Amino acid sequence: MRITSESLPSRQVALTIEVEPERVEQAMRRVARRFSERYEIPGFRRGRAPYEVVLRTFGREAIFEEAVELLSQEVYREALDQLGLDPYGPGRLEQIQPEPLTFRVIVPLKPEVRLGDYRSLRVPYEPPQPTEEAVQEVLERLRRDNAIIEPLSEGTAEPGMMVTVALRARDAEGKTLLEDEFSFVLGQEAPPLPGLEERIVGMALNETRSFDLPWPGDPSRTLQVEATLTGLARYLLPDLDDALAQTVGDFETLEDLKAKIREDLAVHLRRQYDAEYAERALKALAEQAEVEFPPQMLEEEIDDLIEDLENTLRRRGQDLESYLKERNQTLEALREELRPQAEQRIRRGLILYQLAQEEGLSVPEEELEEEAGAVRQRLQVSEEAWQRLRPTVMSSLRSRLLLSRALERLVAIARGAVSPMMAEASPAPEPEAEEVVPSSVEPSDPM
Repeated sequence: MRITSESLPSRQVALTIEVEPERVEQAMRRVARRFSERYEIPGFRRGRAPYEVVLRTFGREAIFEEAVELLSQEVYREALDQLGLDPYGPGRLEQIQPEPLTFRVIVPLKPEVRLGDYRSLRVPYEPPQPTEEAVQEVLERLRRDNAIIEPLSEGTAEPGMMVTVALRARDAEGKTLLEDEFSFVLGQEAPPLPGLEERIVGMALNETRSFDLPWPGDPSRTLQVEATLTGLARYLLPDLDDALAQTVGDFETLEDLKAKIREDLAVHLRRQYDAEYAERALKALAEQAEVEFPPQMLEEEIDDLIEDLENTLRRRGQDLESYLKERNQTLEALREELRPQAEQRIRRGLILYQLAQEEGLSVPEEELEEEAGAVRQRLQVSEEAWQRLRPTVMSSLRSRLLLSRALERLVAIARGAVSPMMAEASPAPEPEAEEVVPSSVEPSDPM
């Protein structure tokens, strides 16, 4: 057997495997023996018909085709072993040449990731602090939440009052589009329809007015509105003082309340900033990293995205066919639309997985079991069902937790909390990846 290999872009290699005529002949004789054992041949017991008789009975071409099928599997595996190749997934048989029998197979290789000098990566970390304007907004919201509302039995609507309005809105054809009752403070809260506030000011309690308003989002159209002032109340905001602080919580003074507001805002801002910072750190690492993966991996990721979409649509009572019809889109066009997203997901996952490997990160079994227990509790399934689900759940959890740890380590590196030194010597055990982490796939038939 003669093997030549050719490196192709995107982590692929083309193998040209030429099989000796003697081996082809041996394979044909093995196939002929199977035929004679499987089928009745007049004049011979099963398995006893001579090779030449089997060829005449079934035709040399049929025997040759079966032999090619048999050899394609054998020589492919042998070629992988001889070249020391570790495929990502099944090879693709691209061409067969009968004389001499030659196979050309495209083999997808496992992804390759080079992170570069990632330990020297730095991203400025400058979490924002709450502004006085933000503190004041919270205080004003607390004032509104603790406002004193005094219903009135008569009077007219004025700015600063709370009004209750029964609304009916129709289109130009007279179709009712809105019929409900709304309460809001004039001059302080947005009315249910743009322009309504100006029409309400000056209305007396129980008065009804009819008028036109611009259609929300389309000023060229109008709504025919009928409004009745059904409720009127004074809306008194409490003062910003120690009494308000004592009303809204366990605070002695207004300054104590402000300090707590600043603290809570700082925590909220830090949480938001940390999430954004992690994204920036990952983006910075991705820009310097070199990532290659086979096209097959990208197609599988697109398959996963489409499956996720189908599950989402199913929960809404829809299906993919209807979804595509509404968008006037083909499945092929949808796959192309999802391609950039799928590629980004693969790159991110591979980069974080490689970082976990190089940093020697792993997921403690006790943490994994704890997470799995929480999943089982949410699913509320029987023991039998859980045992069926458990391998998939554990694989997914291990992958997710490992990538989460890798992202945490990346953030620490980017902030300068990890010195640019050699990574830990002990590599992490390879997880059974499920989504973005590449899985080890045994070499399989190219057919």
